[in-house]
Amino acid sequence: MEIDRKELKHQAKERIALTDPKFWVVALTYIAMTTGVSWLVSLIPLPTAGASSLPFLDMLQSFLQLLLRFYTTVVQFGLCLWALWTYRQLDPGLNSLMQGFSVAGRVLLMELGISVRILGWYFFISLALILPFTALLMSPANYAVGMTCAFLIFFILVIVFITLLLRYALAPYLLADRPDDGPSAPIYRSVSLMRGWKFELFKLEFSFIGYDLINFILAGLVLFFFVGQAGLLNGADLTDLAWWDQLFYVLYSPPAVILSTLVTIPVNLLLLPYRAVARAGFYDARMLAAQQEIRLPNMPPL
Repeated sequence: MEIDRKELKHQAKERIALTDPKFWVVALTYIAMTTGVSWLVSLIPLPTAGASSLPFLDMLQSFLQLLLRFYTTVVQFGLCLWALWTYRQLDPGLNSLMQGFSVAGRVLLMELGISVRILGWYFFISLALILPFTALLMSPANYAVGMTCAFLIFFILVIVFITLLLRYALAPYLLADRPDDGPSAPIYRSVSLMRGWKFELFKLEFSFIGYDLINFILAGLVLFFFVGQAGLLNGADLTDLAWWDQLFYVLYSPPAVILSTLVTIPVNLLLLPYRAVARAGFYDARMLAAQQEIRLPNMPPL
């Protein structure tokens, strides 16, 4: 089973070109609603969390981060709605990004259910892979074999994690189509629909790697500039923990984070709607294939 990725991406590009407001306006609004709001929250002045007179600050910061995560999840669901309606040529507007808040409880419960399942399966598989090799990895006589096994296990775990993500990838679109079914039904249906189709979705997602590489290079150049300005490239000692502390301080400083994000916005104005609508197209193609499979008559036994 496979899909015509070139045709699917061609349709996605055609349909985002017909949107009103323009797709780049939707993408810019989405970035402002997610990354922009995150920056604003980070600018909220809070006293030092370790102050003895304010022991609740750690809890307050954790609460703000959790609230921000919930908000971002619902806005991401709104982008799924916009993408699905765009692919179906239903002329969605900017208000579609806010439609997720009408079913925010179901969205959050669905995402929580997906996260629990991914973490559960990942933990179980990790134990099943790591425990048999623990003694081998700790044995000095088999150091080379142990290191090879360690890299092999790491590679397998990466594949497992990607597979689990793909397993539940269609759940948001299923919830968008039938929100009255509740938060659990889309999860089970996604598992069923993605059976045998995970590699097809992976190939579609991987086909956008060029845009991701451009973003990576642009952000990397900005961070490289800041590291150079801090003088960390002269006489760098990778074994010096103090050097690493300074490096991370520079990389996560507000100017470096903000500028490295801003330089990727021109690419993301196309990439975000393009990728989202292509995913919605994959969902519709999979739903159509599933309906055709159901309609096929059972052949009599020979």
